[in-house]
Amino acid sequence: MSNVFHEYDQQYSELSINLSKKCSLAFSLKGGEKKEKLSEITYDLENAEKLISKMDHAASNLPPNIKSILLEKLKESKSSLKRLRNEIKRNTSENLKVTTREEVLEAEKAVCKDMDLADQRSRLMKSTEGLVRTREMIKDSQRKLLETENIGISILENLQRQKESLQNSQAMLHEIDDTVKESRSIVRSIKIKEFFTVTAPIIIYFLFKLVK
Repeated sequence: MSNVFHEYDQQYSELSINLSKKCSLAFSLKGGEKKEKLSEITYDLENAEKLISKMDHAASNLPPNIKSILLEKLKESKSSLKRLRNEIKRNTSENLKVTTREEVLEAEKAVCKDMDLADQRSRLMKSTEGLVRTREMIKDSQRKLLETENIGISILENLQRQKESLQNSQAMLHEIDDTVKESRSIVRSIKIKEFFTVTAPIIIYFLFKLVK
């Protein structure tokens, strides 16, 4: 069992040295790295306490003459662990104050940054709203221009139809005029034929009389 005790004691000594190194390193770190290192220190402290308990259990089962020697050694290990824990607690407390001040400053910076971002976001939203209104005005102008263009096209189409109607009417008038002229010629021709038809026998009769 004494060999087991010495094995635990060796593990504790190595762990104690590593804890001291990690503590010194943790106090110089900041932010996430520091939190991670403190988490490792807490885990190592728990393991150190477990080793102390195992050493105590191993020593309790040994003969009195050996037990007294190992318990004295165990007492030193417990004292060293207590000193190490107090040192970690003290340094952590001091460092926590510094960290708190730094966190306050960082928080103030973050608030200022958020305010700047909010102001920028507000200006951006106003600019965006202005662009939207301008785009809507352009769309409305385009719509009105299109409506005006359609009205103009409709007017031109109506004028074209009226022009074609007038041209057709003019053509019909020309046809009617030609028809009237032709009718007059026919009527005149008919009158001449009727005249000769009526007067021809009379003329022949008188001519015949003269000949006799």
